[in-house]
Amino acid sequence: MSDSNGHLPIIGRAWHPSTREPGPLHPAMRLSLASWVRPDGLARRELVLGGAQGEPWEVMTIDSESAEKAWRVIPLFDGQRTLSELARETKLGLELVSSVAQDMYHRAVLVQTSAFEVDALAYYEHLRSLAGIAQQRWGPSAMLHRFWTGPVSRRLAVGYLLENYHFALAASSHQSAAVASQPTERLKTILSEHLSFEYWHHAWLKRGLLAAGLTEVDLERASPLISMQALINHLRWLGMADPLSYSACIGVGEGDPTALATVGKFWERFTEHGVLPVEAYGPFRDHDVGDCSDDHDQFGREPFADSGPLTAADQARIRRRLITFCRLTMAYHRELLDFYGPDEGPLVFSVED
Repeated sequence: MSDSNGHLPIIGRAWHPSTREPGPLHPAMRLSLASWVRPDGLARRELVLGGAQGEPWEVMTIDSESAEKAWRVIPLFDGQRTLSELARETKLGLELVSSVAQDMYHRAVLVQTSAFEVDALAYYEHLRSLAGIAQQRWGPSAMLHRFWTGPVSRRLAVGYLLENYHFALAASSHQSAAVASQPTERLKTILSEHLSFEYWHHAWLKRGLLAAGLTEVDLERASPLISMQALINHLRWLGMADPLSYSACIGVGEGDPTALATVGKFWERFTEHGVLPVEAYGPFRDHDVGDCSDDHDQFGREPFADSGPLTAADQARIRRRLITFCRLTMAYHRELLDFYGPDEGPLVFSVED
């Protein structure tokens, strides 16, 4: 019903975020320390992540009142003994052993060697950590390193903004497919809100590109880099065929409030390069900050919160498709630097050139 002026009422959010916590791991599960946990760190009671050679990627801490007891069980995760067996062997009790295992599983320090079903939300936490570790294993992004440390040319800066514009322009093509493929009305509503947030953002970002000096003709001629097109097409396919794998990619790709500080520093550094006016990059900066502030990670989390336990086959499928998304992202970073990195070259990439 409209109001007296003929306007539809603003009803606000039509759904509420799930408040449930990830479900517990099965006591009969067998878990092993992941291959990226360095054995030399265990002797020092440190969870050191990284390969056998070179500097560690990360040193994780265990901050809890039970840390001393936790270190009694951590070296025993060998993939052979169940959680129940570890509890009996260490005499620490199943509750504590399961708590340690759950925390480390969520951080992708532990991986399952059995074939048990896993609570979907617990697996989502595992996947988010796994995606970050995968990218550390492949090495740092040369493109991001360039933007953090320089030098950054005007051509590279415009290319970066242009590829972000292409990604935003294509968002509705996979978001609308994801809405249609959701199994419940609640999830259709949630993903519809994601679509409503994002579908018009390309027009906002376009103003920034015009302020950067590109013309309407330039934008009409510009094509996404081939790896960016592949990334978009991967999301389009998942949106139609695999809602949970799509949601995992959204959860990794979207920002949340914990990323605000890093995002803010990135755009501060972008500003310091001094190659574009704020009118050009401002919409892109505000778009990134807005996504984090509005906790867009929840659009990835909610489908897992509503899902039942995932079989071993489900887990493997979602993991592979998420890692593909991460690899395509890294490929895009390399191609952007290869094409737009040199000071001289075409203003925009076009598949017809």
